[in-house]
Amino acid sequence: MRSDFYDLTGKTCGSFFNLKLILKNVKERKTMDQNGAESNNNQTNPTAGEVNSGEKQEPKFTQNQVNEFIQKRINELNKKSEEKTKQAVADAISEYERKAKLTEEERATEAQKEKLKEIEEREHSITMRERKSDCLLALSKKNIPADFADYLIDNDAEKMAANIESFSTLWEEKLLEGVQAKLKASGATPTDKSSTVPHSGSNPGVAVI
Repeated sequence: MRSDFYDLTGKTCGSFFNLKLILKNVKERKTMDQNGAESNNNQTNPTAGEVNSGEKQEPKFTQNQVNEFIQKRINELNKKSEEKTKQAVADAISEYERKAKLTEEERATEAQKEKLKEIEEREHSITMRERKSDCLLALSKKNIPADFADYLIDNDAEKMAANIESFSTLWEEKLLEGVQAKLKASGATPTDKSSTVPHSGSNPGVAVI
């Protein structure tokens, strides 16, 4: 007995066997469509590994590359050292040739100038040490940190003293401003300058801030 199937329009769709075949084809087509969609998704949406592979990674060097880099730096430093040595030798030769052309009188005059220059440099070094010692003592009496000595020291004693006095005035003004600001923040008000800024000779080397 043949069993025919009909669609919604009433047209026959064939036997039950043919219907099974049609359903099988539809199922296979659906599976193919799903596989195709997944393939497209994979192409448009890369995996996490693929995304990470596109990220910037820290460069890695082999030991040979590191050794080559170090050797290159050593060669550059050696080259600079050789150039300095060659220049020093060339200058020495040039100076020797220059002095060789001098007369005995010119050589004696030049030797005396060089000796005087050495004496002046030595005396200057001694003077500056003395000036620094005097500067540190003056700053200590005025409660000014010794760190400022290098900025105030001068070969001329009078000029150095003027530098210290000018800086001392500025230092006390800044101290007063800082103390008044703290007192104001705490609700108190200083009566006068003498009550907030330490005088010379009191606790030398210690500044109130």
